[in-house]
Amino acid sequence: MSDGSASQSRYPACMLCGARSARRLFEQQGRDFVRCGDCGLEWVHPMPTAAELAEYYEHSYAEGAYAVFAEAQQERRTVARYRLRVIAPFAREGRWLDVGASSGDFVEAASERHDAEGLELSATAVREARARGLRVHQGAVEDFAPESPYATVTAFDVLEHLREPRAFLRLLRGWLAPGGRIVLTLPDVSSFYARWLMRRHWFYYAATAHLFYYSPRTVRRLLAEEGFRVVAVRRAYKPLTPRYAAANLRVFNAGLGRVATAATAWLPDAVASRPIPMYVGEMMVVAEPGA
Repeated sequence: MSDGSASQSRYPACMLCGARSARRLFEQQGRDFVRCGDCGLEWVHPMPTAAELAEYYEHSYAEGAYAVFAEAQQERRTVARYRLRVIAPFAREGRWLDVGASSGDFVEAASERHDAEGLELSATAVREARARGLRVHQGAVEDFAPESPYATVTAFDVLEHLREPRAFLRLLRGWLAPGGRIVLTLPDVSSFYARWLMRRHWFYYAATAHLFYYSPRTVRRLLAEEGFRVVAVRRAYKPLTPRYAAANLRVFNAGLGRVATAATAWLPDAVASRPIPMYVGEMMVVAEPGA
């Protein structure tokens, strides 16, 4: 996958291990995807600026990748309830916080059993959540000050979007009550999809949205260096209907999306609209502050 054309001095030091051994894998939308030759962490270069990211997410919420997700209310709620069941054996009782809560579907599901609230950057999403009677704070993580510590902090599909993942994890660690845990989901760059099936066409390779790409090994190292003990790393599944999965795929990979859409058109409606737990190359990570 690498074209081997870049010298070691072309890219900055690795965020994770500090080595200057990154090599170019491929280019997408004017940015290079690179991999550290020492630890294997992948990232985009140059990184989008904070302003570019803000513009991307505003557009995405209204018209882009998130728009498909935002319109699929039933699918969102099904995923939220499924996630709640999956993390239940690992989570702690007490106050819960969902970071990157969007319009609050996981907060709503968790609130049936827990004292749950959310944190979300998008003002539009927060208005939607509050209109449903949910406790969702609006703002950036670096500006958030919890009233009291949390027993469980979830961050689904968040870490890969962050320019400063270390700072984010330090904040989460500071928000936890003694014995508290964090639960993350994020793409796994060592998955079959990324390494063998799709490679550079993997749907999670998105230059303007996903900035760092982790494997179980690199995310374990990052968490350990930020004072966490990893409790579990396992595959993450999402219950998606074939029709909804095809619509999402068209956003990330137009060619494959068209094929998937054509295939689902031949399915009976009862099959195309039935949620199926799907593995799409994501992992779930559970961690707690170390000694």
